[in-house]
Amino acid sequence: MFTLHFPAERGASAVERALYALNSALVFWFFAFLITGPKQTLATTALLLLGLLSLPVTLRMAPRIWAQSAPWLLGLGAYCAFQIVYRLIDGGLDARLDPPARYLGAIPILFHLSRFGFGMGALWAGLAAGCVLSGAVGAYEVLIEGLPRAGAGHHPIAYGSLLALLTVSTLHGASLARTTPWRIILGVSALAGLAGVLLSGTRGLYLPLLGCIAFIGYRQLKTCAVPTRKIALAAAASLTLAMVAASQVPAVQNRFEESKADYAQISRGNLDNSFGHRLQMWHAGLFIISQEPLLGIGPDVHKRQAFARAFMEENRYGSFVLSQYDHLHNLYINELASFGLVGLVALGGLLFGALVRTSAPTRDLIVLALIIILLEGLTETVLSHHRLALAFVMLATLARAQQVATASQR
Repeated sequence: MFTLHFPAERGASAVERALYALNSALVFWFFAFLITGPKQTLATTALLLLGLLSLPVTLRMAPRIWAQSAPWLLGLGAYCAFQIVYRLIDGGLDARLDPPARYLGAIPILFHLSRFGFGMGALWAGLAAGCVLSGAVGAYEVLIEGLPRAGAGHHPIAYGSLLALLTVSTLHGASLARTTPWRIILGVSALAGLAGVLLSGTRGLYLPLLGCIAFIGYRQLKTCAVPTRKIALAAAASLTLAMVAASQVPAVQNRFEESKADYAQISRGNLDNSFGHRLQMWHAGLFIISQEPLLGIGPDVHKRQAFARAFMEENRYGSFVLSQYDHLHNLYINELASFGLVGLVALGGLLFGALVRTSAPTRDLIVLALIIILLEGLTETVLSHHRLALAFVMLATLARAQQVATASQR
């Protein structure tokens, strides 16, 4: 996975070699500055432009790409089409179409990268650079500036979620590396990213991180033909050690104490705290789902607040809760309340369409992203963070392009 020879490297034209190098640079740029760079990254814009310009050439690969990536193309297309049509009809959020429309740009990017390729080393280097840069900024905020939680200019939850995705992907790369320098670079970078995640104080990421680490360890030990019993013992020991080490981080200790305080207040009937607000939002969300199960009531916060006002008053909940947050702090409840069962099915098509018809190690990279999204989604609406959703779309697209290119060489 670290050495992949595309046709552009074997006696190809100067234009093809230049495109290969440019694609690699843009892939590196996207992940290196995913968190610390501007919201509208030039990397995806440039890749989209290249994809559109190269369509007359790359469309010849359509049958091959369809054979390898039909579930991803169908899932991505169905999800984006549903979001665009729904927002146009509903008019919520001023009918903002930019996020789903931008994700559709992954289709010409997939065609372009499948034909002209990119260096996998650029992907791993970009992930590693993103971990180091973002982790360093977060550490500076907490350790030097004295902020309670790292964020690198973002909300701590959004920062922690993005950095967690970079971290586990980099750690996966370290487990695949064939040379000691790569293992060291990627391993140390992953540790820098993990430090930033812990300093963000995002409690909803603790379980997903443990799940990802367990998955990477399991795959690595299986590759080495270690017996299943020993794998289970090693996994248990590693997870215990990771939890003990993490518990020594001051930010984690503070969040643990806050969690205990929240629980104590909730047990006395006081819901005016972080987790108590979530309980109120989840209950309100379930009420909305019970009233509009098929298509929800749309993503507009004001519409949601008006729809559930009587319910909130009846249950003596804080009237400000639904207006203070722009989502319901649960991926599944938020999707059902906003877009109904149809919307949740469309989201499932996007997430699992990325996974279907893939093979290791491509599948493992996508599985790690899904572990982060689906487990953190229990307490956070992770895909409401545009950068994280875009990162998932790009990871899936790059993995698919790499798989198509590999199949083309056989």
